[in-house]
Amino acid sequence: MFENIIGQRPVVAALSAELAAGAFPRASLFVGPPFAGKLSTALEAARVLTCAADGAWGCECPACRQQRELVHPYTVMLGWRYADVEIPASAAALQANRGTAARYLYLRAVRKLLRRFEPAVWDADDARLRAAQEKTAQVEELLEAIAPGRDLPPAEELATVTERADVLCRELAQSVRSDLVTIGQVRLLSAWARVTAPGSRKVAIVENADRMQESARNALLKLLEEPPEQVHLVLITTRRSSLTPTILSRLRPYLFPGRSPEDEREVIVRIFRDESARFTDLRGFFLAWREISPEQLAAAARSFLDRALDPEAGLELPDVISAVVDRTRGREAAIAFLEELSTTLRAALRGGGAGVDLLEGWAGAVRECHSRIATLNVAPATAFLALAARMRERPARGGLLE
Repeated sequence: MFENIIGQRPVVAALSAELAAGAFPRASLFVGPPFAGKLSTALEAARVLTCAADGAWGCECPACRQQRELVHPYTVMLGWRYADVEIPASAAALQANRGTAARYLYLRAVRKLLRRFEPAVWDADDARLRAAQEKTAQVEELLEAIAPGRDLPPAEELATVTERADVLCRELAQSVRSDLVTIGQVRLLSAWARVTAPGSRKVAIVENADRMQESARNALLKLLEEPPEQVHLVLITTRRSSLTPTILSRLRPYLFPGRSPEDEREVIVRIFRDESARFTDLRGFFLAWREISPEQLAAAARSFLDRALDPEAGLELPDVISAVVDRTRGREAAIAFLEELSTTLRAALRGGGAGVDLLEGWAGAVRECHSRIATLNVAPATAFLALAARMRERPARGGLLE
């Protein structure tokens, strides 16, 4: 079990013991920073739970084969996933190394997106679903050329297949509000959960559960209070504090700390087949696929703080920020920018450059801005201007940026 998880030994050991003993909870929370391996671990737990044998890593039962390709009918996924960078990064890995592992990496990256548009969690009468299903069918047709057991097409043809799939996946991700879990999806999930699966368990994975609409959280709470016996619900989040206490009280938490620099580097080399030594961490690796560098983010954060704290400056966004957060990169670039702001403020807090209360207040304002963009769908530029105005209400007394 969990041979594909790099690092995270304590939580993997705990999960392995519980799964072997048949004690894995029916409702759990995987919490930790981005790129900590939470979804990969949840998917491996789903494989073990649905396995027709003993859950061994190399098991070839039909359920395990389906789980490896992410086509198992009794596992569903909801919530946002950074498909815009994971899919092209996996395609590059497949081009660089045409082995079995790279093939599965790419197939799974694509299907992590496709599985979010299934009738099990979408209203069949929704016109958006019908449009999405047309695109998913086209992508699945392209994936047939990469299916396990078939010879991969020549490099040039393979590049054409992955490029076309990437275009369709981007259109698919942008066609609906796929980042938020709605009350309608939770109701359909509840109905799906209550249909018996003969001879198998069911697993529902809700990624970025902190981005759920309030009505959806209330509906989910009802399912968590009385989950069907054969169903396991796994919620995933980077922001535990954004979940309500009533939901948290019904989940068994599993902590995924940030990976060590060595483990992150191993993921880049072993999983994504990048041996260039250009990247020292996964954040920088995925930012590069958005054509953003950590240095750009740091410059943008400093420029924002300089402008927000200068009473003589206008509140319009500097060009350095607009260059990072534009309409082509979506809200995830905006969220990466806010994470950089949070890092800057934490460093200032540790250094004692300004009052603790003031810095904590600013950090809270950044978290609120994050929520407005991620959950309420507020335009990043609008949210940033409101954040700058709020920070300017309480100017720094001391060398925050010194």
